[in-house]
Amino acid sequence: MNNIESSHDANGVVSSTPQEILQASGEIDSRLVSERETTALQGTRQLPETEDKEILDAWIKSLVEQLKTLGTKISQKKLDAAELDAKSILQQLGPTKTLPSADKRRQKGLEVLESLSNVILSNIVNFSRNQHYLDIACHVIDESLPFLPPDHPAPADWLFNLAKCYQLRYELAEGPMDIQNAITCLENVVRLTPLGHPKQLFRIESLGEAHRQRWDRTKDSNDLTKALEYYSTASSLEPQDSAAIPSLYAKMAGLFSAWSQADRHYELEGLGRAVELQKYAISLVAEGDARLPTYLRTLGRYYHHRFKRSGNKDDAESAIESQTKAMGLSPEGSMDKLNIMSDLGSSYQARFAYLGNLEDCNSAVRLHEETVSATSDGDPNIVVFLSSLGTSYLERFAYLGIKDDLSKSMDILSRAVSLTPAGDKDLPGRLNNLGLAYNSRFQYFGKLPDIDKAIELQGSAMQLSANGHQQYLSTIYGNLGNSFHSRFSRLKRVSDIESAIFVQTQAVKNTPDEHPTMPGLLDSLGSAYESRFRFRPSRRKMDDLNRAIEYKTRAVNLTPAGNSKLATYLNNLGLAYGARFSQLGQEEDGNKAIDHLNRAVELTRDDHSDKQNWLNNLGNSYRERFRVRKELQDFELAIATLSRAISLTDEGHSNMPMMLSNMALSYLYRFEQSGDQEALDKSITLFQRSSRSSYGHPINKFNSTRILAYLLLSNSRPGFVEAYQSAVNYLPQVVWLGDIASTKLYQVQQLSDFIEEAAAAAMEAQEISLALEWLEQGRSIVWGQHLQLQTPLDELSSINSELAGHLKEAADELYSSASGIFSSPISDASLYLKPTSWNVQQQHQMADRYERLLDEVRRIPGFERFLRPKQVSELFQAARYGPVVVVNAHKSRCDALILLPKKNDLIHVPLPNLYRNKILDFNLPPEILAKSSDDTAEFEGLRGVRLKAGKDQFESTLCELWLCVVKPVLEALGYPNDRPPDEPIHMTWNTTGPLSLLPLHAAGDYSRPLTRLYNFAFSSYIPTLSVLLRSNPSPHAHSRIMAVGQEATPGQAPLPCTKQELEFIQIHAKDSIHYTQLTGSEATAQAVISKMEDSDWIHFACHAYQQPFAPLDSSFKLHESDLRLRQIMQKHFRNKGLAFLSACQTASGDKNLANESSHLAAGMLIAGYPCVIATMWAIVDSDAPLVADHVYSQLIKGGKLNYEGSARALHDAVAVLREKVGEKSFTRWAPFIHVGS
Repeated sequence: MNNIESSHDANGVVSSTPQEILQASGEIDSRLVSERETTALQGTRQLPETEDKEILDAWIKSLVEQLKTLGTKISQKKLDAAELDAKSILQQLGPTKTLPSADKRRQKGLEVLESLSNVILSNIVNFSRNQHYLDIACHVIDESLPFLPPDHPAPADWLFNLAKCYQLRYELAEGPMDIQNAITCLENVVRLTPLGHPKQLFRIESLGEAHRQRWDRTKDSNDLTKALEYYSTASSLEPQDSAAIPSLYAKMAGLFSAWSQADRHYELEGLGRAVELQKYAISLVAEGDARLPTYLRTLGRYYHHRFKRSGNKDDAESAIESQTKAMGLSPEGSMDKLNIMSDLGSSYQARFAYLGNLEDCNSAVRLHEETVSATSDGDPNIVVFLSSLGTSYLERFAYLGIKDDLSKSMDILSRAVSLTPAGDKDLPGRLNNLGLAYNSRFQYFGKLPDIDKAIELQGSAMQLSANGHQQYLSTIYGNLGNSFHSRFSRLKRVSDIESAIFVQTQAVKNTPDEHPTMPGLLDSLGSAYESRFRFRPSRRKMDDLNRAIEYKTRAVNLTPAGNSKLATYLNNLGLAYGARFSQLGQEEDGNKAIDHLNRAVELTRDDHSDKQNWLNNLGNSYRERFRVRKELQDFELAIATLSRAISLTDEGHSNMPMMLSNMALSYLYRFEQSGDQEALDKSITLFQRSSRSSYGHPINKFNSTRILAYLLLSNSRPGFVEAYQSAVNYLPQVVWLGDIASTKLYQVQQLSDFIEEAAAAAMEAQEISLALEWLEQGRSIVWGQHLQLQTPLDELSSINSELAGHLKEAADELYSSASGIFSSPISDASLYLKPTSWNVQQQHQMADRYERLLDEVRRIPGFERFLRPKQVSELFQAARYGPVVVVNAHKSRCDALILLPKKNDLIHVPLPNLYRNKILDFNLPPEILAKSSDDTAEFEGLRGVRLKAGKDQFESTLCELWLCVVKPVLEALGYPNDRPPDEPIHMTWNTTGPLSLLPLHAAGDYSRPLTRLYNFAFSSYIPTLSVLLRSNPSPHAHSRIMAVGQEATPGQAPLPCTKQELEFIQIHAKDSIHYTQLTGSEATAQAVISKMEDSDWIHFACHAYQQPFAPLDSSFKLHESDLRLRQIMQKHFRNKGLAFLSACQTASGDKNLANESSHLAAGMLIAGYPCVIATMWAIVDSDAPLVADHVYSQLIKGGKLNYEGSARALHDAVAVLREKVGEKSFTRWAPFIHVGS
């Protein structure tokens, strides 16, 4: 009888789910004979009734013929037939089971049974991955056992073969009963094997192997313990010089190694036992033994794993020594030798990561190159070799900064990932490594798609690891956190730094303190906290910075001397101390920063690519201490250190503009302290180099260019206009179309008063037209981008309809994404890690596609300026219905620019009294609305917060606005004081800075008659001139109006007058006007947005909520839900008319975003409503019906809606309210404003 004497490892088989295991547990081999099978078996010959030789021979002959036929049917296509034949033979032999052992029929039957078994087992190697065949094998051997007589000499062999069949089927299908049946059979085999039997050792070893096989799947420590016991027992059965003994010790070593990987608390102990046992196995093997290279290779791997876990460099030396010996003993050109070379290369790479010796990295690259070049593409080992080679190139790039190494790394790692099948246990690690390469390329070149790709890859790796590949999880958490941090450094997106902190915290939690990766994880977590502090530094947020110092100090203390990463951790700790020094000014922190940064520089060789970074940071710290202490030595050290950093940095590196800027700042501080003109000259030269760089972060280049322009202007140097123009040109990159609204608004806030500064400089240079163009580019940038995406493409379509179609598709996708994507940070950073939650990468890709299509359009003759910033000749067309006044308010000077209908020139009105006036204080608007005086009036039923207004202060402010702004403008228009026109003119205001928060329409000297703006004009406000250049629908086409009223919104103050307000509108909406209203519980967000689609005008009488830093989340408070601005904008409304927002503060801006008009009124304007009536602050509930009544009485006449008169209608309605409440009740009538055309 043939025996299956080789065991099969189950490595690489993916574990089943509990459901699959439960399902499989019922699959005990008890195959029933079907009706078809029964029919097939009916023709079999019965057992002879006598032992007559002739009859018996004929019966046996027929069975042998059946066996031969069975042998020919064993193929993939005929297994069903083979199964029937096997069962037929077993059925015919069945009666022999009850015959006496001496009966010849039984003896002959056993011979046939053994032949049947041999036929089945001889083919099992070819069918070991075919469950149908394994089912047949298990059935045949299992059904054969009852045929064996009690005195059969070899029942153990039959049981052993059955166990192996069960094991093969378990390896394939993972049915738990198969491995249990295998173990039971092997236990019986061992019991049946007498002491000293030649197969005793092998059978005990096989029982251990079965327990090991089950442990591989279940990780039940009982199985591991039993496997070790059986291996140990087997090893004691023969002398230690027996040829079979070394393999047993090697297997025990493998078990301890596997245990160390499964249980991190046992990791070092398990690897220690593995090393000891493997060394002993090697000591038992004679020189020349074919097993020696494999044993040495495996010992090297154990040393390698222990080194990566413990950081003990002696283990790295031992790994390299063992693998070098193994390689020397392996035949040239063999796959074994290539595998050993690969392991040796990995050991060199690991030692390089620890000690930083470049020769180790070069050796790793050389060995991995040889393995790849000697392996064909179809070889299963090629993926491992490629992954190792790509990683070595990447680490050498990190050291030397050679771009060719990075390029090779990315190509090779991409290939490795593409060749790795889904479900492979190594896929998470390979995705992670490719993500590292993309992050590295982002760090070097600063291209945003690279960091997006890094996050995508490492996010996928994290998901796969969380689903079963736990060995990679902490490393992937840490690297994904670093990628989020890298993108935060570029885009300043809050969710990115929150996500970085979240995943890096998980990485730290899942890693023991003594693990060699712990210092790196702590350092990364500390850096993330530091970046969150630097994002908006304040003494109230020192906890983040203190945590950063705590984590980074732990990282340094856990890192032994000689570790190549120590310099990195020292550098980062120095940066954290430097940040605290800048915030608190404590000299001890400044000194610690410099001490740590100096140590980092000293520990880093000049050929390391991080050397220039450490030098840059050290130079910055010297510069910061010079700024505080004013000691010349610190300045000189800063210049010397930064000069070295620049000299070591490639001109095309993304950090170059920042380094040049840092050195320029050092010279600037020197100039400011001493007046040294040479220092100023050097500062200007360096800022010029920084601003002209083709690489680097846009915000860094913008800042350099802005400082350069200011220095040229303030020191009477030529070229400041050109410098400001360059800075303005950077704005689309700083506030990028592909980013989300909250991040754009953060970047806008960082611009501060830049656009006012630039426009003031242009005025100073008498470049009036340029000033207007810059103001249009630099105000309401975010809304301007939304407007751009709505631009009609009719003209382009007539030239190239296909390109126009692609551009419209891209614009619509980007508009919907920009409106629909979360506009404020999510509260739980872990949500961001889910692939379906917030597809930032897709947003970036859409923006890239849109910009590429724009470039293609601009290559068409006549479309060179398509969707570029508008020139002054185009902006003149904004003044359609009356003068448009653009007011620039800056601390250096203030000016008004007036555009007139049908005029192609500007009236420039200097406003010298404005920039000296206190009304430019950015903190004024809240005080105007919040401070109370002795003469106050309190109102209940406010649409907004309770208001206390100081009349005297308010009146004083309005008078200042009259004298400093409005009066000079009116005089320039030819309206002398005290002589208003017979009919008020329509004036449209476009203001900057703090003026955009003030009620210019209410400006006046209320101590004298006819000195109010409302005596001369009715006013409108606009966020940009571009909103007046849109083609608006014909007002006569409108006939449908919808009103929304919320008299009692849950959680809000009651608004009883909204009912009367809607009644007034309904009275006016008659004849052919279609009027719809939603009130109370009917007015849900979904119902309102649905009705808005079918209506031309919309009226909201309810509470509202403003979110200046997330304007798309500003909302109207409706029944049980909020209607957010983003929901409205996603509808792509066209041909709408008036939006009357009779709610609180729907046109109130934010002092930190004064130029962005980040309020509901501007949002509705951009969403498709050309005219909006809104409020600058809270209004009294009873005032709203009066205003609405008089507005609609003018706009709805003769059964027609006409929104074009909405500004005048509001002007007249407010006049009625003013007459009722008193002219000096400013807080009652002044909140109502008109926005738009």
